[in-house]
Amino acid sequence: MIYPDFDNNIMKVLSKGKPDRPCLFEFLIHQDIENLLSGSNPKSDSQFDILKNRIKAFYNAGYDFVPLLASPFCFIKSEKHTLSSYSLNEGGVISSRADFQKYIWNDPTAYSYDLLDKLSKELPNGMKFLVKIPDGILENIIAITSFETLCYLLYDEEDLVVELFENIGFRIVKYFEMCASHKSVGILFCNDDWGFKSSTMISHSDLKRFVYPHYIKVAELAHSNGKACAMHSCGCFDGIYEDLFNVIKFDGKHSNEDTILPVEDAYKRYGDKIAILGGIDINFLCKAPKEKITERCHAMLDLSANGGYALGSGNSIANYVPVENYLAMIQCVNPNLKI
Repeated sequence: MIYPDFDNNIMKVLSKGKPDRPCLFEFLIHQDIENLLSGSNPKSDSQFDILKNRIKAFYNAGYDFVPLLASPFCFIKSEKHTLSSYSLNEGGVISSRADFQKYIWNDPTAYSYDLLDKLSKELPNGMKFLVKIPDGILENIIAITSFETLCYLLYDEEDLVVELFENIGFRIVKYFEMCASHKSVGILFCNDDWGFKSSTMISHSDLKRFVYPHYIKVAELAHSNGKACAMHSCGCFDGIYEDLFNVIKFDGKHSNEDTILPVEDAYKRYGDKIAILGGIDINFLCKAPKEKITERCHAMLDLSANGGYALGSGNSIANYVPVENYLAMIQCVNPNLKI
């Protein structure tokens, strides 16, 4: 059994330092696997009971933190036909100025954040919360407009795009403001997919103009409150990776794909500038023999022995990730763990 110590482990990683012991990182684990890790199912379908069970799961697995959404705040979107797979062109509720004027913007300050108070009483000593967002700035604007519509609006109605990003970014920052001073919060986490295999979803110049300014504020907010700020994003970051630490000032970057930038290369290239989190490719984690997973994970821990790295997946632990393969990965840090 290993015991959590947020300040001396994952926080040291996010400071690009050497933790007291090797660390694990994951920001999204399917609830079925969480239940296996905790050894039980939530007592009810209430958010409190689900998150209480998550705390037990992350504690048993050997993480120093627990990820959560701090409130029910979200943006109104059209319903998808399925949650497992859908087109980014599906739905969308704003395609014109008239739609924008009718859209109802939820106020993040109007929601209760008492989950942080209630659940902090359930946190084992040494653990803190990683507070994530209900999708990121770019993800939300794509959901609200649809990707194809956003592309048209960027050329046809740029003023409307400016207002959309301002309304979303402002509210994301406000959401984090509601969390940043809470003593149980250790990481403000910006989960926002910016790209795909060969490029970013929108141009680098548009990201810098519309998205960066809001995340700069989140990073400043985190640091002024003694917290870390990290991001998750899939996709190719060629040409802007340096902006993550030089401009936005993120402390850590999560998500790596072997077909874009293997985690070993990311660490060699950027590990002295920004913490590299996770990165064991999902396709590899699903398909490789357990022995190969163990071999690669130990090699990655050896490579990062000077610090600035936490072991985990290149994306998230979905329900299709074989449990025995996930276990082979985290046992490289927590060898006595059994499910």
